[in-house]
Amino acid sequence: MSSEQPSDSQPSMLGGHVKYVQGAVSSALGYESGQQTKDAAVHEMKDAKAQSDDQSPPTQSTVLGSIENAVGKVTGCEGLVEEGQQRIPEKRGVEEQNGTG
Repeated sequence: MSSEQPSDSQPSMLGGHVKYVQGAVSSALGYESGQQTKDAAVHEMKDAKAQSDDQSPPTQSTVLGSIENAVGKVTGCEGLVEEGQQRIPEKRGVEEQNGTG
């Protein structure tokens, strides 16, 4: 039961990703509980995403977005890839921002 979170704790994207990596490693080492841990992690990340969608879009950051995108690709986490892509600011309007347009 230690893999379950208390009912009063908030779902966390970071916690979900840590749990997902833990499950992936456990699966790779042949532990049957690895898939259960990954499933619980996906559930936690979906809950955290639903809460963040209700509040505000992710902070725009090219560096953070690129890191999330790369980590998501390495770990096989589609949600992290998507979140990373959402963080990277669009290139439109650069001329207006620089005063050259």
